[in-house]
Amino acid sequence: MEGEKEVKDAFTKALNVYNNGNEDTKKLVEYWFFETVVRIHREGEGAGYTGLKPAGLDPGPMVPKVDKALEDGDISEVIKHLQNAVAEEITEHFKHVMHSKDYGVDDVPSARKHINAYLHLTLYSHHLYHFIKNPVLHEKDEH
Repeated sequence: MEGEKEVKDAFTKALNVYNNGNEDTKKLVEYWFFETVVRIHREGEGAGYTGLKPAGLDPGPMVPKVDKALEDGDISEVIKHLQNAVAEEITEHFKHVMHSKDYGVDDVPSARKHINAYLHLTLYSHHLYHFIKNPVLHEKDEH
């Protein structure tokens, strides 16, 4: 697994320092180790590392829904929530395109507005589909 050796090496180093350090050293080593693990994890996702986030941040609606689905053995609420979110966003983009499509041939600002709305709808849809079919988080054969 990518990054596994680096995490194991970091753990060995951290454990050695932790076991021989005072309370301040232990806190520093814990922080360094967690930063290392998160950085390696983010690299594996193809994402940049922006530092550790404070505990208690809002995980958004999906994490609790997925957790509940796993407890209940039923994924239907997760699917329904995602379908609703996608439908809402696509509908808004579509409305902007439809609202901006009737412009005069010589009305360049309105034409630009329409092209911009069209591109937002098209690119949003394209990127969403691409992410669904080619997730960046993990390879399909890992699970």
